[in-house]
Formats: sequence, structure tokens, C-alpha cells
Amino acid sequence: MISRSVSAARRVGRAIGGDARAQALCAVIGIWAAVVAIRLAGDFVVPWDSKNQFYAFFRFLADSLHAGTSPLWNPYHYGGHPAVADPQSLIFTPGYLFWAALDPAPTMHVMDLIEWAHLLAGALGVVMWGSRRGWPATASIAAAIVFALGGAASARLNHVGIIVVYATFPLALLAVEIALARRSHGWALAAGLIVASIVVGRNQVALLLVMLLGAWVVAEVVRSDSPLTYLRTRVGVLALMALVAGLLVAVPVLLTLEFARLSNRPEASLEAALLGSFYPGNLTSMFAANVFGVHGDIGDYWGPDGVRMPIVGSTDDSFNYLYFGAVPTLLVLWFGVGGRLCGRPGARLLSIALVVSLVFALGRFTPVFPFLYEHVPGIAFFRRPVDGLFVFGIALALLTGELMAVYARDGLPRVSFAWGGLAMVAVLSVLTETVSFSHVNGHGVDAAREIARGGAVALGVALLLWLGDRRNRRGMALAAVAGIAVCELVAWNAVSRLNGEGRAYYQVLEKADAEDGEAIAILARELARRHAEGARPRVEIVGLGGAWQNLAVIRKFEATNGYNPLRIGAYDRLVAPGEMTWDVDQREFPGSFYSYDCALARALGLEYVVIDRPIEKVPALRHLMRATALKSGPGIWIYRLAPAAPRVAFTAHVRVADTDAVGQFGDLDNPPTDGSVTVDDETPPAHLRPLDGGLRARRRSTGGTARIVSWQPGRIEIDVSADEAGLVVLHDTHYPGWIAEVDGRPSRILRADALFRAVEVPAGAHRVVFRFAPLAFDRLLLATRRLLGR
Repeated sequence: MISRSVSAARRVGRAIGGDARAQALCAVIGIWAAVVAIRLAGDFVVPWDSKNQFYAFFRFLADSLHAGTSPLWNPYHYGGHPAVADPQSLIFTPGYLFWAALDPAPTMHVMDLIEWAHLLAGALGVVMWGSRRGWPATASIAAAIVFALGGAASARLNHVGIIVVYATFPLALLAVEIALARRSHGWALAAGLIVASIVVGRNQVALLLVMLLGAWVVAEVVRSDSPLTYLRTRVGVLALMALVAGLLVAVPVLLTLEFARLSNRPEASLEAALLGSFYPGNLTSMFAANVFGVHGDIGDYWGPDGVRMPIVGSTDDSFNYLYFGAVPTLLVLWFGVGGRLCGRPGARLLSIALVVSLVFALGRFTPVFPFLYEHVPGIAFFRRPVDGLFVFGIALALLTGELMAVYARDGLPRVSFAWGGLAMVAVLSVLTETVSFSHVNGHGVDAAREIARGGAVALGVALLLWLGDRRNRRGMALAAVAGIAVCELVAWNAVSRLNGEGRAYYQVLEKADAEDGEAIAILARELARRHAEGARPRVEIVGLGGAWQNLAVIRKFEATNGYNPLRIGAYDRLVAPGEMTWDVDQREFPGSFYSYDCALARALGLEYVVIDRPIEKVPALRHLMRATALKSGPGIWIYRLAPAAPRVAFTAHVRVADTDAVGQFGDLDNPPTDGSVTVDDETPPAHLRPLDGGLRARRRSTGGTARIVSWQPGRIEIDVSADEAGLVVLHDTHYPGWIAEVDGRPSRILRADALFRAVEVPAGAHRVVFRFAPLAFDRLLLATRRLLGR
């Protein structure tokens, strides 16, 4: 028995030891585990948007699922927000949705682990893809780690939604390839599911990756022996992929397109998009990690940004960081360009993707992006050419593995004088631009030193490859080169200022310290008291730093602001809550919202302001109001304003707007004395449903009452008692997808006073229900017609 067990163990050991794919998979998992352990040991979390925005939405999703309420509408964010239509809400992201269903209060570390798990899955997908091409284990390991830790994947780890779709691409590519090769409907189904998980990311990287997948399929057809036969025998497989993906993404994409049309930025102007261009001198950071001082303190950075180079003002150190290490950079320039291996069949499409994505990312520095912006559907919805660097990273990682595999098989390529010269000219041009830019900013010597450091590693790699150019040495040479690639990326990118920050900085999102805890407790007690009185006041939080921006979402405070680049357009124009609420200087006060006690603020129900200074020191505030200080510093001030308007009210005094209601809200700065409401619906006034002689302004009214009897994020029930017909006005944001019922019968929602929701009710006692049902079939059909302009 013992001898049999020993023999079995030996067979398993030989199988694992002799299988390049198994070796590579195990090695990649081990490296990934080491990186995660380093981060956890140092108590690092992914910073910035990951915690200030995505974590709050993740907590809201988890809390909603466990409380049995709808996660589709977020009432704690910008006066009410269509989470179902927001790509950053994580509702349609399978990994986060699955965990949210298990854990009612996921921690920041858990959120990061899910993101890293996606990167691990993508890295393993690279290994599996490489094994289909016969790559040696060392090539697969290097390619996988370049993919997971290199370039934009490391620098922009805070953009959770983008990282998820980026990490999913290798799995999609693998599934598509296998489905086509085997003509397998099972694999086609899997490919459709994986591609759908990319598309529902609904960001520019997802769009670019789907285009790359499409190009890959076309290339597979074209390079087959008989393209027509190949296509005919696989049309069912392709159709199944498209059908599965299309059915799964249709609703999320439709809802997001609708939101985009009604948002604060229905599309990015070309000039605004070009501000997100990638400056060519940043290419030096491919092999010289600290060439612009990225790895020093935040004040040490001297590279392109809005201050030093306004024409790329939408980029910063994280957007411009492109470190992949000496190995990928050298292989592409020496083997790929100089040795012309980029033109080989196995590398050709990867090389094209590498060049096209780089040209795309360069934005204003080539004529290509402006052309694509004008002529390619979808590009105008987004604002950053620099997002092309994610596609660049995928192409470079796969090309690294392919070139290493060619070396293992054929040795060093013969360098073409012309192509080698072209590579040298390109390198010298980029280096000259980098040093020149750094010199102008007083760091020319620093840049040259970092270039020399990266160049020394590249020379060492070149020497290893040259010395190992013998069939019996290539394996050892590749192992050494792969080790250098992994060590460089782990050393520079596993934890950096760009992707790791101490968890204590965001502690208020989990367990607040003494002062933050005191402020939160005061606010929570005040809101509980007002809720007990039947009121639903709102809060504005401003000036308290990044972690506080969306704290209201976690703490369930209905807030007038938050942190999100996407906001309902009408609300954003009238309230102007801004995006950068961490800084009080960013808070603007337009004419429609000139003060915290103006008519619009009162209509919104704003009763509490949480701020980092005395309210009289808010720079843009044009009118000081009476406010009671509930907490007076030293770091946090809390003010209670005068009681605001009720969240729900009944009125029989109605005016019908004859212009766009958004332009009518100025009337509320000088509200009519009869308490009338301006109704503006997209239906012409003549089509308003008659009710007891029609809705009209009356000089006298016997009035009525309305009160909320049940409140949930996606459902509000109101009891109304009225002596005559009128309107029930709910001071919640008007947005498509909300439906109303009066005594169980559907009733049309009108837009009242530009922002709010109202329904007609006859005289008597009634139950009015508002519920958010964006997924109803008739609602989706109407949304489709609107988007098609019908």
C-alpha cells in the first residue's frame, strides 16, 4: 500500500514538474499571493476612487441586498441617483455582486481582494492562452505578471470598474479562440457570458476591448486556409456568442445610454477629451520607473500634469505612469522591431494592437484620435484617450510572452539595420523629450539618472540573452530574464504611492476615530430625531477630505452631494453640488442655489451642513443664514439650519409651465405667495388629464394633507387626504424609471418645480405609491424609443 502511494506521488510530481502550464500556473499564483501578502502585512488599501467612490457603492449594494431593499436607486447620493444606470455602482459586476449577496458589510480589504482576484484570473488566462501556443513556462510567467502588475493596471488600480474589464479580457480571448477552434457551442456560451461581463463595465476600456476582440475574430477568419468555409462552419458559434452577450448587456447598456443623455455630461467635447492625452515623453517610464519622481512623495513628481503641461491637464502622475520593466521594453524594441519579429504571424495582430492603442492614447499628439472621435460610434461618450494604455498593456504582455517563446525556439533574431535604426531613433527621440521636459522643470539630472538606472538593467538583460543564445542555455537564460521581469514589477509596482495607501486614511468608512465618530454620532442622532417626527431632512457634507465625500452612502444620510463624475444633469445645473466635495473651495453657489437657506435648498429638505470650517468662512457663499452650531470644530463643524419644506406636500395651486421647467426654477427664488407648484411635463399642457375640472391655480383652497407612511430607497408610500383635487408633490428627484400608483392604479408622474415628482389625486383619502421600476418592459421600450428619437 505504501509503495503504491509513493509511486502515485511520484507520478503526480513528474506530471506537475514536466508540465509547463502547471508550472506557470503555480508560479503565478505564488507571486500573486506574495504581492497580496505584502499589501495586507503593510495594511495598504487601493486608494482614491477605489475607496472614495466604489467602496461606498459596494457597501450600499451589500446593505440593500441584505436589508431586502432595492439597490437600483441610491437616495443617499446627490439627492437621489439611478445606481442601476451608473457603470460605477458595481450592480452588474458579477464578482462584487456575488460577494455583496454574502456579506452585509464588506471591508476595504475584502474589496481589494476581489479586485486582485480579477487580476489573478486574468493572469492565469494569459498562461492558458500562452500554453495553447506552446510557450515555455518562463514566458507564460513573465507575460502574466507583466499583464497583472505592469503599466496602467498598476498605476490606475483605483479605477475598479476599468480594472475588472481589463482583467477579464484574457479569459474572453481564450474562450473565443477555443470556441472557434473546436466549433463548440458550450465554449461559445462561455465566451458570450465573459464578453458580456466586459461590456457591462460600460466604460471606454470595455469598448476598446470589444473592438480588439472583434478584430481578433476577423483575423482568425482571414488567416484561415478558406475564409468562407471557416466562417460558414462557425456562423452558429459566432451567432450564439453574440446572442448571449447581447441579451445580457442590452438592458444595462440601454439604461446607461439613457442616463448619459440626461446627465451632466451627455458626451465629452473633443477639446475636453484631448486634455486626457498621453504625453510622448512618458514612454520613458516603460523601463525607468521613477523617471518623473513618481515614487517619491506626492510633491516630488515633476512630470506632465495640469500645472506643468495644461494641454494634458486631465492627466496626472497615475495616468502617465507606464512602467513595465526593462524586459518587455527591450524585447519589443530589439526582437520585435529590430529583429522584425513583430511581423510574424503569431505576433502581427498583437503588434498592430500595440501601435494602434498607443496612437489612440497619444490623443492630441497625432491626428488619429480626433478622426476616431468624429467617426467611430461610442468614442465621443468618453473623455480620455489615455485609456488606450490598458489595451497597450494587454498587447505588450502577450507580445512579451510570444517573443520569449520565439527566443526559446529560434534564439536571437538577426537585427535589420533599417528597422534597428528606426527603433534607436524612436528611443532617442523619446529620451530627449523626457530629459528636455525634466530640465525645464529643474530635474534634468534626476531624469538622466533614472534613465541610466533603467538602461543598466536593460543592458544586463541583453547580455543574459546574448550569453544564453545556445539551445542548451536558452532555458536558463529565459528563467533569469523572467526572474528579472517579475522582480522589477514586484519591487516597483506591488505597492506604490499610486496603488497603495494606509488603511487608516480611510478609516472613517469602517470605524471612525474619536472626532469623526463624535460628528457622525451627532448627525445620526439629529436625523433619527427628525425621522421620528415624520421628516426626512437632507445633509450636505463638504470640505472634509476624500473619505468623507460618499460617507453618507455608507451611513445612510440622504445627502445633496457626494463624489461621482456622473450626475443627473438638471440637478447638477441647478444645485451645482460639484464633484470635488473634499474641498470646500470647489463648492459653487449658482443663482438657483445661492445659499443654504434659499428656496431650492429648502425644497430639497436641506437641514444640516457638515463642513471643515465655520460656515461664514465658506468662500463662495453669497448669503449668510441663521444656523445653529451642533459641533464647533476643531476639525469638523455641524450646523442645523431652519426646518426645511416637508418632503411631501399636497397642493391645489398649480401653474403649467410653457417653457422648459429647468429654466423655471428661478421663480422659486421669489416663490409665489399662494404656494402654487409649477408643473412641466414633456407632454404639452393641453394633454393633461382633466380632473374635477382640470388642475388650475385657485385663489382659495380648503387644502389637504400628505404624509409619508413608508419609506425605502426604491419605494415610498404616502397617505393623502384632500378636500379637492390637486397634486401630491414629492421632493425627490424626477427621473425616468419611477412609476406612481394612486390607490393601486397607475398614474402619470409630472415634473414639478423643475426637479421633483408629482401626481394628480382626486378629492378624498388616497394611498399614493412611488416605486422605482427601471427594468419594467414597457419602461424599457419607452426608453428605447426615446434614444432612437421616435
